Amino acid sequence: ERIASKVAMGRILPREVVRMAGSLQQIAPVRDLCAQIAVPPLWALLDPLDTCHDLSEEITRSLLPSPANLGKGEVFAEGVSPELDELRNLKKHSKEKLEEMLQHEIARTGIANLKIGFNNVFGYYFEVRKTQLDHIPDDWEQRQTLVQAARFVNPQLKEFEKKILGAEERILAIEDELFSHLLETLLGYVDTLQRNAALLAQIDVLASFASLAVEKKWVRPQIDDSLALELDEVWHPVIADVLPAGTPYVPNTLHLHSEGEQIWMITGPNMSGKSALLRQTALAVLLAQAGAYVPAARARIGVVDKIFTRVGASDNISMGESTFMVEMVEAASILNNLSERSLILLDEIGRGTSTYDGISIAWAMAEYLHENPYGHPKTLFATHYHELNDMENEYARIKNYHVSVREIDGQILFLRKLAPGGSEHSFGIHVARMAGMPLRVIQRAEVLLSLLERDRAKNDDAAVLAEAARLPLAGGLPQEDPTLKHLRERLGSYHPDEMTPLQALAELSELIKIAFPVDGDGK
Repeated sequence: ERIASKVAMGRILPREVVRMAGSLQQIAPVRDLCAQIAVPPLWALLDPLDTCHDLSEEITRSLLPSPANLGKGEVFAEGVSPELDELRNLKKHSKEKLEEMLQHEIARTGIANLKIGFNNVFGYYFEVRKTQLDHIPDDWEQRQTLVQAARFVNPQLKEFEKKILGAEERILAIEDELFSHLLETLLGYVDTLQRNAALLAQIDVLASFASLAVEKKWVRPQIDDSLALELDEVWHPVIADVLPAGTPYVPNTLHLHSEGEQIWMITGPNMSGKSALLRQTALAVLLAQAGAYVPAARARIGVVDKIFTRVGASDNISMGESTFMVEMVEAASILNNLSERSLILLDEIGRGTSTYDGISIAWAMAEYLHENPYGHPKTLFATHYHELNDMENEYARIKNYHVSVREIDGQILFLRKLAPGGSEHSFGIHVARMAGMPLRVIQRAEVLLSLLERDRAKNDDAAVLAEAARLPLAGGLPQEDPTLKHLRERLGSYHPDEMTPLQALAELSELIKIAFPVDGDGK
């Protein structure tokens, strides 16, 4: 399509024309291969395909396999224009022709040391030493006199000069004229080229779908008019391919139905895979309705009219819109345009404002989706507001699920598997520790969290935080560890470029002794 548009605008390059001819020559083999597949809908794409055999033959015959750009010569092949061939031959063999002319004049005049030269002022010339001037033929014309020699031309040399100096310009003019004629021919094929491009694009996409289905072991989805969405062991096709070698992707199963489990309230720790679950669900539906197999063990998908997502964080500073404002605009668009066949994916609604505001907005949105008189869209609602788990008891089609984790010796193991029921912990402090947050900040956060959780029933966060503020910081204000200070000072005194390997090993041994001192028991 891109090349066809360049043809229509008259801005196509010779090498692009050659590539287009190569593409046209592939149409017949592609059509023959597709004809062997017993899929009648695919055959419907083959009949309108035009191989443009005459056009590709003309291009292949006319242009060189790797043509230069117009204005640089070497675009058209030999045999296209006799005049072009003659001029190229003249240009290519100019030295040989000059040598033949020189030898002919030496034999005719008897001037053994005769030379042919060239300069930008006088062009080509014969140079004769003054001692040989009496041998000059009558048809020679003097052009220049030097101290020890004189320069002449004859009719044959003039004609050669005219041809050789005009050859380059004439070659470019002929090639430009020939390419203009070829472009006129191409213009008559623009509609055909565009139609071929569209048909080949469809075949290409179908071939890609087929390759993915076989190579990645995707499954053929069942598409029907129901209001169900059933995905067994579905996985994210991109994340699964970029995981480190030997790291398996943990698939999940979800069954949604507009009149059954309509809204899944999904809780779980940060980094446990909630967002990936939302995205892989959307991708599976999108792939299925595009005609592809899907990355799952089984898939039954009732036709979806829209996929709405509110995922990630962004702002629009140029328009004065904060992150929360953008979130609310997108959420409003979802609520105002949904239908019973919509799939809605909400990730952390309300996190951009205060806790109570966020919980209230999230609760009201979930309630609206559940009670909407225009239909009950299937919804995945990922949240850290554990208070929303209480909605399961109030609304028949809201179900709680959580992403499983296991805590071992204070460390969190992400199992990334969905399980029924809500989660009461987000493990945000654990994630902060993984990110490299200073230890004192982590310890302080744990103290505050324990106070808040202890007095949650009192519903007086202000009093709890005031109590926390009165508690002394563990160990007072942060002080640099003496051992760390000693290590830093010692490292700062080194000059690695001046140390031998043996000295470096000895210093490393000393650093280990400082960092890990041995007590009296040898431990």
